[in-house]
Amino acid sequence: MISTLRQLPIRRSLTRPILLGGGERKLVMINCTLIISLIFGIGINQYTLGCAAFLAVFGQWALIQMAKADPLMSQIYLRHIQYHDYYLAQGSVHAAVSAIKSSVPSLSSIG
Repeated sequence: MISTLRQLPIRRSLTRPILLGGGERKLVMINCTLIISLIFGIGINQYTLGCAAFLAVFGQWALIQMAKADPLMSQIYLRHIQYHDYYLAQGSVHAAVSAIKSSVPSLSSIG
């Protein structure tokens, strides 16, 4: 019986994020859908073609720059906006939220 451990390589393609044209896949697809709907939805004229070209060039450039900084930036941002601004101090994550007591006593509690 062989007592050595079996070693398998981990492929980089399994750990890298999926990028499309250098940007996040979902955002690039949204950008392309917006460009196509701008051209064919409103109509083909010089203003919509100019706006679509601007969106194609600078929108893709912005998505590439964002993916260079962090390939999962949009997912991190979406998770970030779900967090509360302030969390009360509690014993654990699943502890019941305690009632907030006023530091100044009210007249009914004094007398």
